[in-house]
Amino acid sequence: MGLVVVSMALPIAASATTATAKTLLTAATTKARKERKNVMVIFHASWCGWCKKMDAMLESPQFKTMFEKSYVITHVDVLENEGPNKALENDGGAELMKTLGAMPDSGIPFFAILSPDGVKLGDSLLPGKQNMGFPAEPQEVVAFMALLKKTAPRMTETDRTTVETFLKNQKINATGH
Repeated sequence: MGLVVVSMALPIAASATTATAKTLLTAATTKARKERKNVMVIFHASWCGWCKKMDAMLESPQFKTMFEKSYVITHVDVLENEGPNKALENDGGAELMKTLGAMPDSGIPFFAILSPDGVKLGDSLLPGKQNMGFPAEPQEVVAFMALLKKTAPRMTETDRTTVETFLKNQKINATGH
């Protein structure tokens, strides 16, 4: 994987209702430097069922503390449908998602792990550049666990085993991701 440093100088138009992707990333990296953690940037949309599943896992009492020991987690809203939810998008989000390695057809949730200095440490792309999204398939779980081992230094082996067991026991929606 090549070295990617995320520039904070993305050309982003200001939004009256939502924070820009640049603002979100700057706040996350500032907090991460202060807390000596990495940043997990999750790209999602209001209509995305797999995004909601990912968020539910990360926010659940069982896992929230495990992930927050190692990551400052921030969400960037992208790919909203036209209509009222279009205003939920964070300006510059699609560009940031592409900068962090998402392919045009990667889908969401797409996530990337950054160092506190904005250096990309990993992402949700599998070999062949397919996005794992919420890790539900066996190869996705294996890749996700390897990413945690590499980028979540404060997550214990017991924590990772708990996450892995949970993911392996999830029912896969018939529509896939």
